[in-house]
Amino acid sequence: MKIIHITQFLGIGGLEKIILNLILEQKKLGHEVNLYVYDHQREWVEYFLKQGITVITPPIKSPGIDFKLFLNFNRDLMDADILHGHDMNPLVYLIPLIKMRRLFCLKTPKYIHTTHGMAHIERVPNYRYFEKYFTPLSDKIICVSKKLELIYRNELKVKTRNLVTIENGIQTFDEVINEKVKKERRDFLIKKHHLKKNLPILVCVSRVLKLKNQLFLIESAKQNKNWQLLIVGPASDEVYNNLLLKEKSDNVYLVGAQEDIISYNLGADLFVTASTHEGIPVAVLEAMSVETPVVASNIPGHATLNQHGECINLFQENNRQEFENLCHQLIQNKNESQTKNARKAVENFYSLKNMVSLYIKEYLND
Repeated sequence: MKIIHITQFLGIGGLEKIILNLILEQKKLGHEVNLYVYDHQREWVEYFLKQGITVITPPIKSPGIDFKLFLNFNRDLMDADILHGHDMNPLVYLIPLIKMRRLFCLKTPKYIHTTHGMAHIERVPNYRYFEKYFTPLSDKIICVSKKLELIYRNELKVKTRNLVTIENGIQTFDEVINEKVKKERRDFLIKKHHLKKNLPILVCVSRVLKLKNQLFLIESAKQNKNWQLLIVGPASDEVYNNLLLKEKSDNVYLVGAQEDIISYNLGADLFVTASTHEGIPVAVLEAMSVETPVVASNIPGHATLNQHGECINLFQENNRQEFENLCHQLIQNKNESQTKNARKAVENFYSLKNMVSLYIKEYLND
């Protein structure tokens, strides 16, 4: 099959990792797979190219509705067998184009739409009408969590047999994890960011956005001077990023996007997240896969990770006292049975291999 994935942006984040791994595995299966990126955020294009992936970068999209995109999509994408769009923006352009081509009996690919989250609806409530009326016109709607599927079915009242859930999967970490390995990665972080050797390291990996709630973590770190908090991820909201820079204390480090996330997870004492909205969070899965204890806000996307046994520690959303108590407890006494179970859950239920096989199955199903 000729498969083209379409994404508005290509920064360094969880969604992009899913796309990267999906493409690499689909290529291994013998398919012709390309990536199409059409907006201004293209930080990871070079990295994808180095992995042997063909990345198509048309002229950058104009702000608002860009009618030239219809022409670009019609020129560049219609010879594929499968178009796989990620999140809402590609769908808004491609669904009208595909329906028009089918009306005139022109060759048209099957359109697969993956919903990675509903943050856009929280940001702009009118977007729910796009989700309600445009998304069901896809040949297949794939949600990365049951929570997202239930939003379509129960809140948006989308009635279609083409709605399925495929939970995110990651490349599992197959190497032995021991104190030597963790010390090497910890020493790497200490040297790179000039940290203190004798103080615990807490890592948060996420885009810098208000809904990821990094400010909550900074406020806790300001009250716990013995913590060293590394906030890893691209600044997707400049105003919010500037607020974090203003509010942070000397024991908080905003280090931007990083490619070597394994080193941050392995070198950390804790992985922490106070996010207010998640599907199946790739960053948390990556921490689980290397047996790093996780302290996470009790939201559906995090809580579902405990369905296969106790894997992560949950605190009531925005409850600083509960969050800090959990962190102090785990810094003093790591729960090894929990972290080993977390790694096993990733291997058994959230592996990349499993995710890719389910996607291929949905490509082929009518």
